[in-house]
Amino acid sequence: MTACSKFVAIGSEGRTAPPINPLAQRQPVRLQRTRRRDARTPAGAVYVGRPTVWGNPFSDRPKIGHARSVILYRSWLDGDLSPRVLRAAAFDEPEINGLYRWRRRLIACLHQLRGRDLQCWCPLTSSWCHADALLRSANPELCR
Repeated sequence: MTACSKFVAIGSEGRTAPPINPLAQRQPVRLQRTRRRDARTPAGAVYVGRPTVWGNPFSDRPKIGHARSVILYRSWLDGDLSPRVLRAAAFDEPEINGLYRWRRRLIACLHQLRGRDLQCWCPLTSSWCHADALLRSANPELCR
C-alpha cells in the first residue's frame, strides 16, 4: 500500500478502479454526485468532495461563499496562496500550517487523478467547482 492509496475513494463499493486505457482519446470530465436511489459512482471515477484529501477546505468557512472558496482552492492548489490572504480569510496559524501540510499530501497524490473522471456535488452548469481545478492540475495537457 502506497502512502497515497489510503486516500483513494473510488467507486461506491470501495473497489479499485479499472486501469486507464492510455490509447483512449477521451478527456476526463467532471460528474455530478447525486443522492438518487441506485445512483453509483461510475467505474473509474473518483469522488473528490469532503472528506477526501481532494475536498475543498475553504467551502465550509463562514462568510467566504462558494465562488470565493473555489477561487481560494485554485490559488491554494497552484501554491499561490500566501499566509496573509489566509489570515484575512479568518484562518489562524495552526490552520494555515495544516493547510500547507494538506496541500503537500494532495500534490503527492495528484497523479492518481490523471485521466480519471472526477465526481462532486456541484451542478454541471456551475462554473465554480474545485473539481475543475483538480482536472486541470492532474491533466496539464487539457490546458494547452
